[in-house]
Amino acid sequence: MRTMYDAVTAANIPGDARMVAGYIDRIKLAPWSAADWARFPNAVKVTIVKKAATNDGDVLDVEPGDASPGEAPGWVQMRRAAGADPTIYCSLALWPSVRNAFSAAGVAEPHYWIAHYDGDPAIPAGAIAKQYLGNVAPGYDVSSVADYWPAVDGAGPASTGVEIMERITVTPPNAEENTLRVFLSGSPGAAVVIRPRLGGDGFSKPMWVGNIYAWGNDHQGVGHNPAQSGGYNARLTSHRRYDLPGAIWADINYSAADPFEVDIVG
Repeated sequence: MRTMYDAVTAANIPGDARMVAGYIDRIKLAPWSAADWARFPNAVKVTIVKKAATNDGDVLDVEPGDASPGEAPGWVQMRRAAGADPTIYCSLALWPSVRNAFSAAGVAEPHYWIAHYDGDPAIPAGAIAKQYLGNVAPGYDVSSVADYWPAVDGAGPASTGVEIMERITVTPPNAEENTLRVFLSGSPGAAVVIRPRLGGDGFSKPMWVGNIYAWGNDHQGVGHNPAQSGGYNARLTSHRRYDLPGAIWADINYSAADPFEVDIVG
C-alpha cells in the first residue's frame, strides 16, 4: 500500500512525496501549473478533474459543487472512448448513489477513490484508494493507495489493450454452488472481472469463486481454477480479475447469496 498526497495548493504538499494528486481543471481557481507538477520530479502523478465535461484526467471529483453522481457514468464512457481507464473520487456516504448511477445507466463501474476521514488507511472493499486524512496542516489530504492502480500505473506487463466488452448482472438461484457460463472474445487479453455488490453501508457481503473452466476456439482448455483465484472457493469482498487468454467461453463456479456483476473484458 502506498501513501498519496493531494491539495488545492501544490506547495502545501511535502516535496519528497512519492505519490501526488492535483487538479488539471478547476471551477473557480486555476489548475496546477507546470511548475507545481515539477515540484515532484520522482512522484507518481494522478490528475483530477472537477467538471464532467472535461475529457482529460485520471479521476473525476464527484462531490457537492463539482461533478454529480449522475454525471459520473457519462464522464467514464467519454474517458474510456479516449483510451483511459478512469476512476471516480467520492465520499463513502455518496458511494452508493454513484454506484446506483452506473447501474441505472448500464455502464460498467470504474475504479473508485473513496474519502472517509476516520484516520484508518484500510482501503474499503471495491475501492482502489482511500482518502483517510483531510486538511492536514498546512493544507493537504492523505490517501492510501493500492500497490497497483491501473488508471495511474499503466496497463501492466500482462495487458494487451483490454477493454470492457459487456457487463452481466447475476442473480443467484440460491446460495449454494452454482455455475455461470460466459462468452469471451478469444483474444490474448480475454478475462472476466467478478464484482460483489456494495450495500448501503459501503461494504459488500462475501461471495466465493471456485473452479473456472475456460476453452479456446481450438477446443483446448485455457483456464482451470486460475492461480489468481487463490485456490478453490476464493472468498471475494471486492472485485477480482481472472485472466483467460484465448478463451471463447468459460464456466465459473460460484456461491453467492446476493446479486453480483461480471465484466467481460478483452
